[in-house]
Amino acid sequence: MKSLASHFFEKGWAVIDMVDPSPIYEARELLKQELASILGRTIELENYHEVALDDAQHTETQVKLTQFFRDKKLGRKVIEAQKDIFRGIIGLDLLVQAFPYLRMTRPNKPQDNIGYHRDTFYGGSPFEVSVLVPFVNLESKSGLSVMSGSQTAPESMFPIEQIKNPDTAVVKGSAKHQLGFLYAPKLMDPEIEKQMTPIPLKLGQALMFSLSTVHGSVVNTGRFTRWSSDIRVVNALAPVDLSARPTYYETLCLSPVTESARKYLEANQTRGTANV
Repeated sequence: MKSLASHFFEKGWAVIDMVDPSPIYEARELLKQELASILGRTIELENYHEVALDDAQHTETQVKLTQFFRDKKLGRKVIEAQKDIFRGIIGLDLLVQAFPYLRMTRPNKPQDNIGYHRDTFYGGSPFEVSVLVPFVNLESKSGLSVMSGSQTAPESMFPIEQIKNPDTAVVKGSAKHQLGFLYAPKLMDPEIEKQMTPIPLKLGQALMFSLSTVHGSVVNTGRFTRWSSDIRVVNALAPVDLSARPTYYETLCLSPVTESARKYLEANQTRGTANV
């Protein structure tokens, strides 16, 4: 655990070998079954791009599968099974993203990616981490890339240009926007490509990184469709203002002290006697 924490502190990211990978395999099988129901045929997730040639059909399929993924709480199950790892790095009191994204990134389709970025560009906090969980094996050409050490760099180091997304299917409130695509992306200097490190992952592994770490993918140049979910986790007591997104997180686990304190505060607020 110490080496994992040290690596994260130094690099801004770390690869995690899941203690209990069974929820990942369960999610993979359920996604495969639901995909077969939608397509009317069974196909391996890795080969999805061979039948999903039309962008509109692809988006419709991704919307349905994302809702299925969320309804079944598959992301939460993955994180919950490894909570001791995250408690050792983030703290005993954890919140987990209630409605995580499901990514289905086909080979050689730049429109399936959102490029290199920091999530702090878009209001994320450096106290939050993202956990990228693949449901297929990811070779270097298919996975995400990260910029080691970027998590503590000032925003001024990364000048950006905000544009309107050239993909006309991505506008505010559109289906693709709801899937996590940016209608007004902030572009980084293409030269940062030289500083990015691709991270291959196997089933049963995950990539954890700070929201202030530069990360992303411009295009999947590998052989297979990348199926993954990026699930955010944050310490429940971290100084993160969630007033603008009150339903974004749900409680994963609390320390006995925090749980007891919350019950005390709730009891006193009910009676109207709380002074805090």
